[in-house]
Amino acid sequence: MGAWSSPYVSQLTSPEFPFPVTMSQMSWVVSLLNLGRLFGAIGGASCINYLGSKTTILIASMPMALCWFFIIVANSVEWLYVARFCGGIGVGTAYSCFSFYLGEIAETSNRGALVALATSGVPIGNLVMSIMGAYLPMKTTAMISLALCVVLIVLFVYLPESPHHLIKKNLDEKAKSSIRWYHRDCDVELEFIALRKFIEDLGKQRLSNLLKDLRTVHFRKSMLIGIVLTTYNQLSGINHILFYMESILTSAKISVIEPAQVVIIVMAFGIVGSGVSMFLMDRCGRKMLMVLSCIGVTLSWCLLTIEFHLLSFGYDPKSVETVSIVAMCTFYTTVFIGILPVPLAMLSEIFAPHLKCVAACLTSILAGVVSFLTAFTYLPLLSALSERYLFLFYALLLATAIPFTIFCVPETKGLSLQEIQSKLVGKKFQE
Repeated sequence: MGAWSSPYVSQLTSPEFPFPVTMSQMSWVVSLLNLGRLFGAIGGASCINYLGSKTTILIASMPMALCWFFIIVANSVEWLYVARFCGGIGVGTAYSCFSFYLGEIAETSNRGALVALATSGVPIGNLVMSIMGAYLPMKTTAMISLALCVVLIVLFVYLPESPHHLIKKNLDEKAKSSIRWYHRDCDVELEFIALRKFIEDLGKQRLSNLLKDLRTVHFRKSMLIGIVLTTYNQLSGINHILFYMESILTSAKISVIEPAQVVIIVMAFGIVGSGVSMFLMDRCGRKMLMVLSCIGVTLSWCLLTIEFHLLSFGYDPKSVETVSIVAMCTFYTTVFIGILPVPLAMLSEIFAPHLKCVAACLTSILAGVVSFLTAFTYLPLLSALSERYLFLFYALLLATAIPFTIFCVPETKGLSLQEIQSKLVGKKFQE
């Protein structure tokens, strides 16, 4: 959904389009996806507590389907506003719950890899969207995307809810069936008893105790980690690359192949990054992947800065065009190695179940605010600073994530959710 605008910006702003969109209107079309995330985040966090994480994912697919339907019937820019806003609601809802859902159903040994696998759906979807955008009309692309949403809805109707939520609702037999479904070779009774004790111990806390927990040092520390990682997630520049990649490549005067085809190649590198993340997440740990990812993305922004400085100095575009292509491929590979999957994995791990609703709401709202601001301010900042200095600013901004990750982020690799909470409360982290 995020990559939809990249291949269609030039079409929508063309005078030949049935309802031409101005650049100012285009900025709103792009940014309203992230504004809708605010409302989706609030609704999604509330649904997790009452309906469960799996059902919340099912609910999230509804506004996404509406987004594609409105694009199909669009005959004015207002339809695109509504479509993107609905899509943002779906994205905000999904991001507030899917990592928690995966954290609840995954085994300790593969929890990080499972989150990374789910995150790999982003580059795969972006690649498919870029291919369709390069060769298909906008409404045809929307029809195919709507059909995929319907498939998702049908699949999730038949999946069981997570055992955590079923135990909270005293549906013990369904919880055992859920454990059996998600953990095929485990001792169902043993895991059920351990999980029920863990949830019952947390459920005995009164509202006053819950409010007290929100003021504890370990919750504030976890919340700070979640907020900062989520902020860096959005400040990485993923919105700018997704929404404006073709425009950036056109400004870089790429001529060896068409910019639309470069976009397709770059999107394929995202799948490589996700594959690396899946393989290394539970082997090397979250911190190492986050640091490597930040270094790679920072280097990518620096390469783009160099490219546009060379162009401003009068270099032949053909002699330097490979710099921007390498920068894009490096960016899209490394951002999916750590900056995107690691914060989601950490959010599913560092909060106690009874506090996840609060954490999900706050971090998802923050993600919506930051993503909206970064997307909406890109064109004005680009006009004021040009590519030569704007991309350098993004590089310097993201470079600050490296020391924060090294010194402030705990390592959760190989720990059960119960062990993570014990270490957080005891103020001991496994490094």
